[in-house]
Amino acid sequence: MEINQLKPVDVLRDECGQWVHPDYLKYLDEHFGDAESISQEQWDELKCYFNIQTVTLWLSASVTEDDFEEIMLMENTDLSKWTPNNPDGFFLIDIGYTEEDAQAIFARPIRETELA
Repeated sequence: MEINQLKPVDVLRDECGQWVHPDYLKYLDEHFGDAESISQEQWDELKCYFNIQTVTLWLSASVTEDDFEEIMLMENTDLSKWTPNNPDGFFLIDIGYTEEDAQAIFARPIRETELA
């Protein structure tokens, strides 16, 4: 399988505070279309394709209960009020809402020393 190293790009969040890395989004669209979820095996293939490791941060675990309610439960949801910290060496590839929470997915290239 060809490796298409995913690299950081400028993050320009929309009016609701959401954003998806364009190369990651293209892969999802081409391989999964309108699917609501993907299997662990498909997720692992995506990570292999892009030569990345990922970390997911959840809004509910990152902010106070009051802030969570303000962001998630108000009529005009605004995820831009949440600025999750990038784990060391990682870059944002997706920030958006799920059915019950919001998540930020970060990625970093797999280091050559980790391939062995």
